[in-house]
Amino acid sequence: MRDREFSTYMLLNTPGFGAKSISYIYGNLKNLGLKVNDLFEKSLSQLTEYFPEIGRGKFSRANLSSLHSLDEQQLYASYQQLKQENVHIIGLDDERYPKSLIERLGGNAPPVLFCKGNLSLLNADSISIIGSRDVSDYAITLTKRIANRIAGCGYNVTSGFAKGVDTSAHIGALESNSTTTMVLSYGFNHLSIKKDIKEYNWEQNTLFISQFMPYEKFSGQNAMARNKLVCALSKAVIVIASGPERDASGKMSGTFDAGLTALKHNIPLFVLNPALLNPAPIGNIDLIKMGGIPLSNGDELVQHLNSLHTSTQIISTNYILETELSSQTMYDPQTEYQTKSNKEIKETILNLFNGKPLSINEIIEQVHLDWTPQQLCNYLNNLDEVEIVKIGLSNYYKRKDFQIQPKLF
Repeated sequence: MRDREFSTYMLLNTPGFGAKSISYIYGNLKNLGLKVNDLFEKSLSQLTEYFPEIGRGKFSRANLSSLHSLDEQQLYASYQQLKQENVHIIGLDDERYPKSLIERLGGNAPPVLFCKGNLSLLNADSISIIGSRDVSDYAITLTKRIANRIAGCGYNVTSGFAKGVDTSAHIGALESNSTTTMVLSYGFNHLSIKKDIKEYNWEQNTLFISQFMPYEKFSGQNAMARNKLVCALSKAVIVIASGPERDASGKMSGTFDAGLTALKHNIPLFVLNPALLNPAPIGNIDLIKMGGIPLSNGDELVQHLNSLHTSTQIISTNYILETELSSQTMYDPQTEYQTKSNKEIKETILNLFNGKPLSINEIIEQVHLDWTPQQLCNYLNNLDEVEIVKIGLSNYYKRKDFQIQPKLF
């Protein structure tokens, strides 16, 4: 008799069936009280009765008769290769499937996951750490320290197994003899365990997850899908360093997109204070404006993480988030700044400067201060960190060159 994992593998390899049609199959199987194992035992007439939408409309590419014309022997051989590599195939009807994916992604949850490692981590309380591939050595150090703090609070660390921030997050967790989930942007045939990971007890303390077929290679589209999965697996997301939403060529930042995903699904989003890095990451500044919670030191981090044990949601005081994140997020700037301390206002203003001098009007517009230009001029003139730059006949303001000494995590 076919076991559940092999039946899932057969369904995945049925021509014409994609993620949406497979999710539909799983939904109807659940309603009928059936398992994926039963799928290949039913006649074509029964299948047509159970799944009337297959072959029509958005499922027009799928054909139920294809379920009976698979080369089962050939599929079993490739399935056995995966099993020899200790890869498990977990579908939506499997009790091990992460509940957080169903709760947060609903019908967009990947119907099948390929997994290798400690399967108990599929439903572990996890915190995601995400960030750019190319970051400074100091950002790498901070990432490892933050992962260490997360582990100390009893959480699993989740990230995307890319170079830079992601790999550093995994290593930071393993250095603490804690656990980490590595979400791949390609299939298992292309997995190569990094040397830095092999130094630790990785076989016991790690879980690799891929939503892609074993033969699928890395692509930008796959990386974006991976980032969404990283967020949905977690109780909170921490951004270390993000580029702008789009670069000069119009390419979307994967880290920024993941931050938007967290906000969209009401997953608490913590963003490393941009003032801790030099230069300040533009994406961090923008994500904080959109509702991300600034993170400046280890004590703040621990406080936030401890609150997650008793609260399912942290609401940012900066913005009111709608069910769907829109480009015109609604908020009341006057209320916002009434609730901010002088220290927070100063921090917000200083975070605007990224090497380019700004006019008074530009500063007022970007931070939405309910101040007159003269009031802001007086405020800036009293800040040691800001200096006046003459451009033509007008005064502009820029941040003085100095090395910020951040609080350690």
